[in-house]
Amino acid sequence: MVNSLLPIPKTSLEKFLKPINRATDSCILKTKENLLYSICTSEDKSVILYAKCDLPLVIENEVKLNLISIKKFLNGLDCLGDNGTFKMFLNKNHIRCQMENESDSENTFFKYHLVDDGIITESTVNVETISKLNFDNEFEISTQKLKQIMSAYTFVTDASKIYFYSKDKKVHADIDDKTMSNVDNMSFVVSNTLAGNDILDPIPLKLEVFKSLITSKLPIKVKINKEYKVLVFQTKENDDVELKYIVSALVK
Repeated sequence: MVNSLLPIPKTSLEKFLKPINRATDSCILKTKENLLYSICTSEDKSVILYAKCDLPLVIENEVKLNLISIKKFLNGLDCLGDNGTFKMFLNKNHIRCQMENESDSENTFFKYHLVDDGIITESTVNVETISKLNFDNEFEISTQKLKQIMSAYTFVTDASKIYFYSKDKKVHADIDDKTMSNVDNMSFVVSNTLAGNDILDPIPLKLEVFKSLITSKLPIKVKINKEYKVLVFQTKENDDVELKYIVSALVK
């Protein structure tokens, strides 16, 4: 991996890294064919994020990049500006990002040094396992409903859980904590359509995932696997950047 070019637009790279940085400070980026991807977990281990970005070309030799500070790397990208042609070169121990401006021959660049394997804890979740999951239910949460959930969270300050269930194919959400008594709560419909059978037993999970989703400008697709009690919240940052937040349901 000496002076090889990673063909990715600067805007896509930023949209790919920013949600990862909301989940964790450090990450490992990998390539597979025409994909750049990362799997990481939130600090409290309640949310797994699988982020992927489509690349315009197939990368023949798989790449692994250990970023110890995503925020610092994003700051470097911000300093480059947007006036010119962005190029990202991969070297053995560092990344070189540069902005080439043909009109005035200006060439602005920075070097970001990578860390060795083993310093950043690598997720044990397998990409193939995620892709092979079968789902019993699917529904969509609009950006308006997403904001409503977060508004309810600020109202129900003692509750840190959300319970999903359905009636007549309408998906309801309770912001509550049913393990506690005398807790303020709120209930509302989050989706008018549900694929699959009605969810008769409420599915509880931590509200933490919605703190990451609140910045989404597109609807959130929610998929439920009842066998493993897993929910996947899927959204896109743009046409080539897709995010999947994987959350395990709570017992109560």
